[in-house]
Amino acid sequence: MSIVKVHRYGVRTRYQGAQGLSLEAPGKPVLRIANPPEFRNGLEGVWSPEELLTGALAACFERTVVAIAEAQGMPLGALRVDATGHVQRKDDRYRFMLFELDVEIETDPGYERVAEHVADLAHERCLVESALEVPVHLSVGARAASSAATA
Repeated sequence: MSIVKVHRYGVRTRYQGAQGLSLEAPGKPVLRIANPPEFRNGLEGVWSPEELLTGALAACFERTVVAIAEAQGMPLGALRVDATGHVQRKDDRYRFMLFELDVEIETDPGYERVAEHVADLAHERCLVESALEVPVHLSVGARAASSAATA
């Protein structure tokens, strides 16, 4: 017997003129959103939709790594995900062409290969990544925590 779980995530935007918008969700802090500085009316120091999408991918991937590592009993000392979204103008439209995830995982000695496998599984299972129609390139560096850092 299969049980279907459905989750819904609602957000609302509020127009703030050429200066952008506010993004709201129940029980969350309001985010100020604007065009990136490279575009007309873009603002420095304010989150852009492009950064939010790239950030959603990075955050989803990181949370998926943590969940899989926990389920497999893999020690996780540190985890860093650097994400880059590549946007290019093509056929008079700007499009995301590629995302890159550069991942560094620190684990206990002897678990380095497991950490690489966990990252590969997260690459397959990340919900946000599965919604994207552009390639996501993954680069993983797994290293053992130094004995001084673990003592």
